[in-house]
Amino acid sequence: MILQSAELPPSQRAAIEQSVGRKLQDQENIVFCCSGPKVASDADRRQAAEQMRHQLYLLDRTDRRMSIEDCVASILEQSGAESAA
Repeated sequence: MILQSAELPPSQRAAIEQSVGRKLQDQENIVFCCSGPKVASDADRRQAAEQMRHQLYLLDRTDRRMSIEDCVASILEQSGAESAA
């Protein structure tokens, strides 16, 4: 189950913050697995942001002007073509 930290009651939020050892951000997603909540570490969040910046840098100028929906459709088309080849 995936919840946003903003949706958590204060008692659950405090318990999760105590178990992960840091304050949760307001719009942070939390994944609950059978073993307990999984919250990305600060290093994981920085690495994901850096990967996203790199992917955006790789786009040519025409792709940068696409809507999010068009960009996702293009990526899915490209990945489908690569897997078919």
